[in-house]
Amino acid sequence: MPELPEVETVKREISPYVKGKIIRDVKIIDARVIKGISPREFKKKLTGDTILNVERRAKYLSFKLKSGKYLVIHLGMTGRLLFSPDKYVKVIFKLSGNKTLYYSDLRLFGKVKLYNHYPILKLGPEPLSKEFTPRLLKELLSKRKTNIKSLLLDQRFLSGLGNIYASESLFCAGIDPRRKANTLKDYEIKNLNREIKKVLTKALAHKGTSFSWFVDAEGKKGGFQLKLMVYRKEGKPCPRCKTPIKRIIQSNRGTYYCPRCQK
Repeated sequence: MPELPEVETVKREISPYVKGKIIRDVKIIDARVIKGISPREFKKKLTGDTILNVERRAKYLSFKLKSGKYLVIHLGMTGRLLFSPDKYVKVIFKLSGNKTLYYSDLRLFGKVKLYNHYPILKLGPEPLSKEFTPRLLKELLSKRKTNIKSLLLDQRFLSGLGNIYASESLFCAGIDPRRKANTLKDYEIKNLNREIKKVLTKALAHKGTSFSWFVDAEGKKGGFQLKLMVYRKEGKPCPRCKTPIKRIIQSNRGTYYCPRCQK
């Protein structure tokens, strides 16, 4: 599933081309991706409106419209926003200036919704924001007894982080993913806060991670998969101590870690 760096990459790429554009027409090829409104009403309410801005919140893309409405898209596992169509296109947005934006989704896990007001999403703080400090992280962890890896995947706890970047951040911080969240010491919390920010920033610089599905709006793959330290490295030597990387299951997701470096 696209995580913060992938969704932010898409936002940065489409923003200059869609801001200020009028939605001339909406063609719905597969209505199953439209949630909470009939396809007919969806098209009617969007047509003629103007895109004022594109924002990202966690793994959501939000299109602020002149009418006050918000078009919100969650890419799910295989969702894409593209300037050129592929064979899995589900919704086509015809814009002024002879520009077209395509929403593609092979497995139909994504969501396209229209809100009449700014959407209230139950999400935790943004990890790349100034507000996400070691002090805030300590407060968030203090009463949580679940394992730290599963907690980092909880979007109500911390938004935008997923399986890839949670595993990578914990490795870089030297923290065992099985640790109970409220057992982390102050220096470990400080390290984790720092490494989450560093890992996400590096991933953004490489336009995200692509294994099989994620591409940017131009159809190009990200490059951070070439920089990963432990994710999908089971059995391979740790880049620090050469101990074989282990894989365990936590919250029905694969977790990769070094049993020697991560205490």
